[in-house]
Amino acid sequence: MIRTLFLGAALIGVTFLSFGCSSGNARYRFVQVSTSVPANVDLQFDGKSIQANIGFGQGTSYHGTSSGSHTVKLFATGTTKNPYVDAGISIPSGDDSTMFSSGPFASIGLTVFTDDNTAPTAGNAKLRILNLAPTVGPIDVYVVTAGSGIAGGNPQIPNLAYASASTYMSEAAGNYDVAVTVNGTQNVIPSLTGTFPLASGQIRTLVILDSPVGGGPFSLIELSDVN
Repeated sequence: MIRTLFLGAALIGVTFLSFGCSSGNARYRFVQVSTSVPANVDLQFDGKSIQANIGFGQGTSYHGTSSGSHTVKLFATGTTKNPYVDAGISIPSGDDSTMFSSGPFASIGLTVFTDDNTAPTAGNAKLRILNLAPTVGPIDVYVVTAGSGIAGGNPQIPNLAYASASTYMSEAAGNYDVAVTVNGTQNVIPSLTGTFPLASGQIRTLVILDSPVGGGPFSLIELSDVN
């Protein structure tokens, strides 16, 4: 399944989260991708309320913060007791980080990735893929010029395991087909394929997810990291 989301407005298409900027010598953002969570969540960062009523596949903008250790808590929306998540993270100076509430609700946790938002080379865009779908299994990812197909080719990202990220790929500006296949095969997972435009200077992250209740149908959300 490919969905469109503009920070809380659910539409049909590709899930696209647009993230802005805040001041600070480090930055963080948050996306809720844990499955079977019984309620939307409110995010606290170092005891401060950041955003309320965050649903599955939804997230925040980047927020500036100091480098070093921080506390992240997630509560059922409208409550401030018995957090779903109470975790400590460390953000190095100058880094951007994306935090995901991840895994099934029974074992909900916080998964953090460092974002490389340095500018692409002239005429190019940068793209990475994250696998945060607990039940999809190891996968291969093909990123090819739109319409060219994957037959006879090799995956650009082989054997992408759960809770792992690809390296950033540098791609010339243009339209690209992304196809996710069962590891070691060219059997495309139908809900995990789509066409994505990449403009010069853009940085994008595609995140592979379970359905909101776990298992399939799987989906992709697209995070707009830069531009």
